[in-house]
Amino acid sequence: MTTFFLSQILEKMNSRDKDIRFMATHDLANELEKDSFKMDPLQEPKIVAKLLTLTDDNANNVQENVVKCLGLLVRIVKDTVATEMAEHLCKDLLTSTKEELQEISSIGLKTIVANMPADTSAVPSMVTKKIIPKLLEGIEKSKPGDKTEVKMYCLDILNDFLSKYGPLVPHLDKIEEAKKADHISTLIQLIGSIGKTSGYRLGKYLPKIMPHIINYCDSNKFENNDEIKENCLLCFESIIERCQKDVTPYLNDIITLSLKYIKFDPNYSDEDEEEEDVDEMETDEDEEEEEDEDADISDDDDISWKIRRSAAKVLCAIITYRTELLNQLIERVAPVLYSRFKEREENVRLDIFNTFVLLLKQCQKRNIDGLYINTLKSQVAKLVSSIKKPLSDKSIRTRVGAFILLRELVGIVPGILSDHVNVLIPGITGSLSDKNNNSNLKIETLSFLRLLFANHPHQIFFTHAKNLSVLIIKCIKEPYYRVCSEALKVCQEFSNVLRSDANTSVEQVVSPLYEAALVQLKAQDIDQEVKENAISCVGTIVANFGDKLQAQLSPCFAILLERLDNELTRVITIKALSKIITSPVRVDVTPLVSKSIELLSSFLRKNNRPLKQNTITLLNDIVINTPNVINEKQLPTILTELSSNINESDLQLTHLSFVFYQNLLKSYPQSASLIREKLIPPTLLLLKSSLLQGVALESLLSLFATIVKLNQPGVTCSDLLNILFETAGQIKQPVTRQSFNSIAQCIAIVTVNADAAHRDQTVQRLMKNLTTDQDSLILLSLTCIGEIGRRVDLGAFKTIHIDIFKIFDATNEELKQVAALSLGNIAVSSLAVDLPFILENIKQQPKKQYLLLHSLRECITKLPASSTGIQAIVPFLPQIVPLLFENSVNEEEGTRNLVAECLGKLSIVAPADIIPQLRAKIDSPSALERSTSVTSIKFAILENREIVDTHLAPHIDQFLSLLNDNDLIVKRSALLTLNYIAHNRPKLILSSLNNYLPILYNNSKIKPELIREVSLGPFKHKVDDGIEIRKTAFECMYTLLETTSAFDFSPFIESLAGGLKDTQHDIKLLCHLLIIRLAAVNGQALLEGLVQLVEPLKATLLAKVTDVAVKQQVERNEECIRSALRVIAAIHRIPSSESIVKFEELIRTTIRGSPTLAAQFKTISEEDQLNQDSMDTSEKLKKLKKKTIVSILKKNTKQ
Repeated sequence: MTTFFLSQILEKMNSRDKDIRFMATHDLANELEKDSFKMDPLQEPKIVAKLLTLTDDNANNVQENVVKCLGLLVRIVKDTVATEMAEHLCKDLLTSTKEELQEISSIGLKTIVANMPADTSAVPSMVTKKIIPKLLEGIEKSKPGDKTEVKMYCLDILNDFLSKYGPLVPHLDKIEEAKKADHISTLIQLIGSIGKTSGYRLGKYLPKIMPHIINYCDSNKFENNDEIKENCLLCFESIIERCQKDVTPYLNDIITLSLKYIKFDPNYSDEDEEEEDVDEMETDEDEEEEEDEDADISDDDDISWKIRRSAAKVLCAIITYRTELLNQLIERVAPVLYSRFKEREENVRLDIFNTFVLLLKQCQKRNIDGLYINTLKSQVAKLVSSIKKPLSDKSIRTRVGAFILLRELVGIVPGILSDHVNVLIPGITGSLSDKNNNSNLKIETLSFLRLLFANHPHQIFFTHAKNLSVLIIKCIKEPYYRVCSEALKVCQEFSNVLRSDANTSVEQVVSPLYEAALVQLKAQDIDQEVKENAISCVGTIVANFGDKLQAQLSPCFAILLERLDNELTRVITIKALSKIITSPVRVDVTPLVSKSIELLSSFLRKNNRPLKQNTITLLNDIVINTPNVINEKQLPTILTELSSNINESDLQLTHLSFVFYQNLLKSYPQSASLIREKLIPPTLLLLKSSLLQGVALESLLSLFATIVKLNQPGVTCSDLLNILFETAGQIKQPVTRQSFNSIAQCIAIVTVNADAAHRDQTVQRLMKNLTTDQDSLILLSLTCIGEIGRRVDLGAFKTIHIDIFKIFDATNEELKQVAALSLGNIAVSSLAVDLPFILENIKQQPKKQYLLLHSLRECITKLPASSTGIQAIVPFLPQIVPLLFENSVNEEEGTRNLVAECLGKLSIVAPADIIPQLRAKIDSPSALERSTSVTSIKFAILENREIVDTHLAPHIDQFLSLLNDNDLIVKRSALLTLNYIAHNRPKLILSSLNNYLPILYNNSKIKPELIREVSLGPFKHKVDDGIEIRKTAFECMYTLLETTSAFDFSPFIESLAGGLKDTQHDIKLLCHLLIIRLAAVNGQALLEGLVQLVEPLKATLLAKVTDVAVKQQVERNEECIRSALRVIAAIHRIPSSESIVKFEELIRTTIRGSPTLAAQFKTISEEDQLNQDSMDTSEKLKKLKKKTIVSILKKNTKQ
């Protein structure tokens, strides 16, 4: 059938009728697109020959179809035929005199290059070897008078070859043979372009080419050739970005050259600049003469500025991609950068500003325990001295850039400019003065000034207060809304500064500021942003100086009431009112508050969470600071509306509501009668939920304590206990300790805060319940006794610990567990009695050791929060520690973990005694003891940081040496500890990270020696004992990826490739998460090793389950496929990922070739895009503020 079809096509392609030729080529293209099409070997050369002939057809639509057919044919024809096709087109391109044939031949070649099979096939190699020399010949042989079209075609095709098949392209070593300067410059430029298009694949050629480029960049022979220097630096930038691993040996030389050439200005002397700095009293005429001189120097022939700009870009690339060098960069590069703030060429100066800002941002992002702060502080004096002149420069763009830089500096290191404010004030004054009409400059200056006020000691601004207030007032009156809005924000911070000065003149400084803000507050036809900032600003001023402005406040309060009633401004008005009411300055706000109470009550019904949250906060402030404002008639309404916010769906509002109730009771004890009616019902409903926790639970407990102390009718101790016990009985069966956790704490709080008689009565009632046969009642009583016992000493009840201990014999496991926790809790307040009892029984009751160790652990963990503190346990350490070490060899992992946690917590109590003992256990012959020892470390590192850094940190490496232990239990324990440290205290392991990574990579591999065969009757089953080790290793790698990226990614990616081939579903999914994370952290590094990941990902996508597979196996396989598609989508978003041929072929053939996979991939890509688009507005604004200086300065238009 295929032979007949091809014969017909050949016959039609020979027709004189162009329409028949068009239909023939169109039909052939349609057939070639089908996966089922198979080429007849006899017809293949005839078809190809005819198609190549038709490239010179006089019908354009026929030529288009021919090109399409050639692209499809290159995938299925023989290697030799594919090469002949490319050679024929190349010959027509280079030798034909017909422009149309040259163009169609170039398009044909580009189509063939785009459609050649992956580089595992022989076709790309053969075509590349044949075509590249001819293309280079076509480029080199073109003469100055020739047309440039052919040369452009050759360059375009060469670019495609380099992009897709960079490693196959020969002649990269031509740079060694070049002699002429223009040839060298062109070749260096070409290498830079290759770096951008072929990415990491250029890396293996760097040892050949980098020494030459570095040599040419600093060669005396080409000292006067600025073009070579510029191209060398641009080439460095490209290579640093794309070949991050292979460029490492040359980074030091590149930094040295960049620092040298960022100062390269042969036409300008530094001595002249120094003289200018000394002479600060220059006249305007002198400045004009200097400008004329600079203009003469900066003529069209001087391109040295391009070299300096390129050097700045190289430093930007190093700062961006080599964050592990930050310490070196801040010490070595920063001084050179701020010394170049005097740069005479404006664009270069802005690039230097941008580079320094980038360095500051990276320091902020990567700063660990203030590592770079001290270095910056030591440099700030010289930095301020260098930036003084740009702050007063005539160029608006320069001044804007300088203020952005200072703003970033102040944001990173608060207070860093405290000793230099006097130097900065003239620049600030000049930028905000009447002479300057540029809005962008004013906005950036005000933004910096606001941070300066907020992050520095207030006293340093006192001498400048009057002048600054005049400038701020002028900016508030600005017609442009953004300037006015920013000025109002500055005014708020300035008001806080003024409040710290006891000598502030209200008449001269504060009143004018207040009047200016009040004008904006009154205005109706202004921008919403200005309205909000005006409200906030007036609120701050009144909060700081309300006592001195009392006579002027009536109009302000009237307007605030109007704004409170306006839906658009009510939230910000509530915040302003809260600020005024809570101010230490006593302002008479009675008229304002009394009129707003009913309005605030109505807000509690609104379906607006921020509004409700701020309203409750304000009501709380009113109750605390102005309790007499709320009358008794308003209370029921407020409490009714407030009770609707007590529910499990929003625990933050619930917490605020409980706090309000508590403060209300303190101010209005008579309102207790309303509590039973309004508060108790929703609270009891909430107590039945297991979601009640955190601050909401703490505030509820505090509220119950307040109610009990008031002892009002209807809500006495007995009333509350009866209600709570009744509610506990209504909790749905089966109950667990989580079900009773909240309600038991409430019962405990009520009992603890009652008088001694009620307390004893309640405890006796609970003890009596322990003898019943109702498990739920025993569970509740045990939990209550434990919560009471950790708050007060129950030593008066001599048999209480014995009664609890008897529950250890119960058949219900839940009861035994709760009894153990309860025993530990009561020991917190009565260590002398109950702790020896626990320790003695640990020795004598081996069957109950696990439960008793739970009791001991509970006691140790709860002690720090008790009134006596953790130090109360020190006298008992000689009994506890030996007992714990004795049980560290227990066969039960759960028991060993309890022992490890106890040892870890106690090691911080007595580090000099316990840590050496733990260290000695590293060499124990018992694997279980070694495991317990290393596990205990993870429980110690989150305690007192000072003790950890002093006593434990020096020995971390010794503990983690157990990563190499031969015992699987010890090895896994060490891996878990490493993971825990990496997540919580990464600083402890960063210095030794290169020692741990090879161990992690080794443990992530499948070990055949750990796979054993188990006989199950007639069947044999393989058991892999290394699964947990591998899983833990990958989990640790994921944690390290989140906390640091300062390591070589090649072996990291190699381990991921092995993990993708793992037989375990969970490990594959974990590797998928790792790849997605790596794509976000360092996409270029991932591309360098991406080829290793393509085949395992493809195998996952094509994996099929057997016909007899159960539902769970089918679901797991589908989940794995979806996860792999998410990985591919994440990689696909990395720039230049399309240059990886095998990856692109995976998407084109495997995914898009399957309708099911294609549909899933499209859905996943759209979901990811949707997640990007739905980013929180605040995050978008944050990112918007992080634009580079240059992009901001481009918007520098005068308003």
